[in-house]
Amino acid sequence: MDEKVTYVYHGSTHKGLTKIKKNKSTHGELWVYGTLSKAISIIFISDKGSDLYYYLSGDGTKNNPVVLVERKENMFKDIFNISGSLYTLSGKNFISGKTGWSAEVVSDSNENVISEEHIDNVFEELKKLNDAGQLKLYLYPNRPDFLPLDNSDLISKVIRWEKSGINIEQFFKVYPELKEQYLNALKENE
Repeated sequence: MDEKVTYVYHGSTHKGLTKIKKNKSTHGELWVYGTLSKAISIIFISDKGSDLYYYLSGDGTKNNPVVLVERKENMFKDIFNISGSLYTLSGKNFISGKTGWSAEVVSDSNENVISEEHIDNVFEELKKLNDAGQLKLYLYPNRPDFLPLDNSDLISKVIRWEKSGINIEQFFKVYPELKEQYLNALKENE
C-alpha cells in the first residue's frame, strides 16, 4: 500500500466495535475490507445493495470521483434508510490490488478501530456528501449519459456472473423486463 495512506475506512451496521475482524470475503479470502474514501465506506454500511440496485464507480480521488446511481425509483430509500458506523482504521496493514477495484483495500489481520463516527441515516448522509462534492449522487431517473435508463448494461455482467457459478435469480426478480434481452444476449454469446 502507498506509504502516504495513513487511514482507511470501514462501514458497518454494527455500532461500538473496537476491532474489525476478518471475514470470508466474496473473493474467497479471510480479509478485513477497507476503502480509501469515507463516502464509499458510508455506502457499504448497508449490506442490502449490490450491482443490481446501484451503479458505483470511482475511488474518491479528484481525478476519479465517486459516482453512485440509483437504478430504479426509490431503491435507495430501501437500501440506505438505515443507521450505522463509519470506522477509521490504520492503513499500515492494508494492501491494494487484491479485489480488482482501486478504491478497495484489504488486510489479512484483525484491525483495531481508531475512531467511530455514528451515521444516523445513510441516505441523508449520502445527500450531504453529494452537496459537499464528495460524491456524485444520481437519483432515479437521473443518471450519467453512459448508463442506459433501462439498466440493460447489467446483462453482460449477469452473463459473466452465471458463467462463474453465481446464482442470478435475483436479477430476474428485480428486472423481469430484461429477461428477453438477457436470453437474446446469451444466444449471441454461445
